[in-house]
Amino acid sequence: MLSFIPIYVASFVGFLLYGLFMWDVNIIFFEFFCLLLLLVFFCFDDIVDNLHYESAFWLFILSEVIIFGTLIVGCLYFDRWCYINLSSAIEIPFLGCFLLLGSSITITGFHHLLGWSWSWVLLLFTIVLGLCFVGLQIYEMNEVFINIFDSSFHATSFCVVGLHFSHVLLGVVGLITVLVCGVARMGVYRCTVMTWYWHFVDYVWLFVYMFVYVC
Repeated sequence: MLSFIPIYVASFVGFLLYGLFMWDVNIIFFEFFCLLLLLVFFCFDDIVDNLHYESAFWLFILSEVIIFGTLIVGCLYFDRWCYINLSSAIEIPFLGCFLLLGSSITITGFHHLLGWSWSWVLLLFTIVLGLCFVGLQIYEMNEVFINIFDSSFHATSFCVVGLHFSHVLLGVVGLITVLVCGVARMGVYRCTVMTWYWHFVDYVWLFVYMFVYVC
């Protein structure tokens, strides 16, 4: 029997990206409510399944690399005609680097100490750092004076930052799911996949920071 969760996620993820790109607060709050429902659905779904397909996860990563790579190339191309970034590279985005790199350390500790009874503390630290990054980017986008329609460079910049923001938000929801359901019920495979995903989000931010804010 197939799970309805993929269909549920696919039905609202497009609206989530639209809300993030346009920074429509009402849509973002609605999508956050949908994410909470997803957490509930996933906890009560039959997650004790021994069928794992690692190739599917790596295909997902490959598709993400293509999407982010395309948008970043667009930023580099349109950067030739624009010299005003969304924010100063040494202010809020720079602090975001420390938050995500710190969360990368804590999630690594959690992954290597899955058998430890207190490993959830490191997972909790990762969630807190991820939420701090989410709050920091919301604050940043409320402070910028640039509009997505100002230029092609700013349009692609908002798309890259918004797309990465959506990945961080979904990653935080996934980490909360692991924390609520517990390592024993989630299994080593799903905890490992969440760790890989979070590392991917962290590494992507370094490229976003470099090409959107620094360059």
